[in-house]
Amino acid sequence: MTNRAARSPRAPHTPSSAADGVLAGLTAHPLGQTSASVYETGRVTTLAPWLPGLDGRVGFLLDAQHPDGTWGAPGGYAIVPTLSATEALLTVLSRHRSRSLPDAAGLDAGRLAAAAARGLSALRGLGDRNDPARLPDTVAAELIAPALVALVNAHLDRLAHDPVTGLDAWGPGARLVPPPGADPETLARVRARLEAGGDIPPKLWHSLEIVGDPAEAAGSVRPTAGAVCCSPAATAAWLGPRPDTGRLASSVAYLNAAAAPHGGAVPSVLPITDFERIWAVGTLVGAGVDVRVPPSLLADLEERLAAGAIAGAPGLPPDADTTSAGLALLSRLGRSHSPDRLWAFELDDHFCCWQGERTPSPTANAHVLEALTEHLRRAPADAARHRAAMDAAMDAAVDAAIDKVASWLAGAQHGDGSWTDKWHASPYYATSHCTLALDGVTGDRAGDAVRRAIEWTLATQHSDGSWGMWGGTAEETAYAVHILLRTRPGRADARARRAAARGGRFLRGRDTGRHPALWQDKDLYAPTAICEATRLAALHLVEEHTAADEETRP
Repeated sequence: MTNRAARSPRAPHTPSSAADGVLAGLTAHPLGQTSASVYETGRVTTLAPWLPGLDGRVGFLLDAQHPDGTWGAPGGYAIVPTLSATEALLTVLSRHRSRSLPDAAGLDAGRLAAAAARGLSALRGLGDRNDPARLPDTVAAELIAPALVALVNAHLDRLAHDPVTGLDAWGPGARLVPPPGADPETLARVRARLEAGGDIPPKLWHSLEIVGDPAEAAGSVRPTAGAVCCSPAATAAWLGPRPDTGRLASSVAYLNAAAAPHGGAVPSVLPITDFERIWAVGTLVGAGVDVRVPPSLLADLEERLAAGAIAGAPGLPPDADTTSAGLALLSRLGRSHSPDRLWAFELDDHFCCWQGERTPSPTANAHVLEALTEHLRRAPADAARHRAAMDAAMDAAVDAAIDKVASWLAGAQHGDGSWTDKWHASPYYATSHCTLALDGVTGDRAGDAVRRAIEWTLATQHSDGSWGMWGGTAEETAYAVHILLRTRPGRADARARRAAARGGRFLRGRDTGRHPALWQDKDLYAPTAICEATRLAALHLVEEHTAADEETRP
């Protein structure tokens, strides 16, 4: 068992009935359903030795290690989880030897040392000076990597004076170097600011664990419902190694709740409440699946939108991505709201997720484009009423924003016809969302971009009917089906319908309860309800749009 795939509930064969089960799970699991994270579990193992479930966390890390000694996905995606897991195992081994662990039952020092040695060797290989792996654009990777390299090197310094059987090769002089893209200078400035009692931007709270001792009880950091910016590791760092479990009971309870579904391991981001609900419901509704959306879910969303822009979950800053996706969903359900909540995120040529973001997001702009076009298109009478009430400036702003975002999205398309994005490792996610948004607007440039995306999708299908960058997966295959069957040029193209039908056969023949970790936070993760909703929506599209082709297939 590894962290590469997260289990989601098994579903009936009918997409619509199975989709109702997915929606029921959204309210049954209000924090959200997401996979455990190697990175986050490693940090909680080191930072919270007092937290119950140590054996489960260590077992998860040991089981998740790949034969080559790495953890996580291939290439640069392995750097952060491999650093975290290796450091955590070295910490547990040190505490085990000093008999300072509160619960050491079942721990095998020899196995810990062997796994740590394989991790160190893998890290040395990833840092090969001739061809070093580069950090991906995961959350705070440029700060996390140098922080963890320093911690691992501190362990190596101790090993030079206090050798451990199984780690003999890591004697005096053994060192790791930060990978290309690491930013130790900014990390040092963040630490210095907290040490001096200053504030750090709330977006850095999610990675508070990188700053070390100054994170403990940092006065400028304010938990929400016990959680520090939706991060178990950040919460553990804020609580410190010996927290007052009475005074800080809500944060302790949050960590226990995060670990409970995974036997002690923890996810990298929790809760994911609004994000999970908007993406899962929006995918099903957008694909035309007949689902019964819980009224309480929509009421909660409308209540939050009434107050302004919304965040993906409590404790995160409001963002254009979640806000626009929520607006588009409500418009599709005939409950249109003004898009004026989005203007705070407007820049000269595109929209930002939040002010000051480092890397723009094509999919966030795709969702903004959908929110604007759906607002004016879905309910003509309602749209006319809104237009009549708008002043000329607002009317012009909506139209100008649609043109601007469509142009920016078309310009962000890669030469092969795909898109990539910082929120997902797979180009199929980004290409699906950008293609669907551009298919909703007029103009030659948007139409050309959609057709190029379809051609890229057709050209990258695997021989078994699947799609996927590291091998075929149900989630990526589902995104490809959405590209081919939710766009007007795709539905009109017999090649696209045949390819989608092959994708549908792949989806039906898979273990649909498992989804690999492809979404980007500090580590890759799988929001299982969203992944399952995407798969079920794709199966519905195949049934709706390829039945005639299948009947005539020889």
